Amino acid sequence: MQAVDEFHELLGELIKRHRAQRMDQQEFALRVGCSPKTVSRMEQGVPVNSETLFTALALLGQLDAFLALADSQLKIVSDLPQRKRDGSTAPRGLDNDF
Repeated sequence: MQAVDEFHELLGELIKRHRAQRMDQQEFALRVGCSPKTVSRMEQGVPVNSETLFTALALLGQLDAFLALADSQLKIVSDLPQRKRDGSTAPRGLDNDF
């Protein structure tokens, strides 16, 4: 989970730096469609709703870079074989062996 926390913090800092060059938190929150408290939390690296996060990145012109990265990663795995299904439609129980 450390990588997830670090990712949230990096995104928060990215959003904060780009947002601060253009507008205050109040205006940004209005444009994103959330509260100023949510913007503050996002900038502090606290997880927020993904739709809010993506909207914030798009508003700041940063979403395209993430889309390009996701697209390149998808191309890498697109040649991997598909998961084979056993034909059974019955749900399989999960073991508790972690």
